[in-house]
Amino acid sequence: MNNKGEANRSVRMTRRRLSDALITLLLEKPVREITVRELTGLARVSRGTFYFHYSDIYELMDRVEQDQIDAMERLMDDILPRLNEDSTPESLCMLYRYLDENDGICSALLGPNGDPAFRRRLQTLIEERCVGYIAPQESATPNQRYMVAFAVQGCFGNIEAWLQRGKPESAAEMAHTTWTAVRAVKQAAASQRIQSNQA
Repeated sequence: MNNKGEANRSVRMTRRRLSDALITLLLEKPVREITVRELTGLARVSRGTFYFHYSDIYELMDRVEQDQIDAMERLMDDILPRLNEDSTPESLCMLYRYLDENDGICSALLGPNGDPAFRRRLQTLIEERCVGYIAPQESATPNQRYMVAFAVQGCFGNIEAWLQRGKPESAAEMAHTTWTAVRAVKQAAASQRIQSNQA
């Protein structure tokens, strides 16, 4: 590996350690109570190294949240075109496996110490992507939007309940349960569109 490759690897590892430390601390307290000193102590990096990468803890928090948004965008790209399929898409199974393997970050960002604005941003992203797929934005009826909002809230509720209960069901079982509910809402939204067109 060349020097540039080593440098990139070192940067990734340092940022990962800082992100992991932030997640650990978020499980204990809100971000406003986390200091750079305790964060860098937990990550075992110097304060100078932290400030080389981030201007403050909120910038690090934004980066961690954006990484989750980007991951969700990629999953949505794969899940939405499969709404007409009976079988649970592998990407939804991947989502639950990710939640299973990374329950710390999910609990931290969506839990009581997480940023409520991040949860709203994530839900809005999913809702708008789903509405845009089910019906063009300009023709989506209020009822279709309500059904999508209901499905998204339900998915978040499923995830939170599963994590809080200690994940007694497998990731595959949760993906199947979620897919069944999402497809039911999609079918209801399609029925609503047909009724609107006939009126």
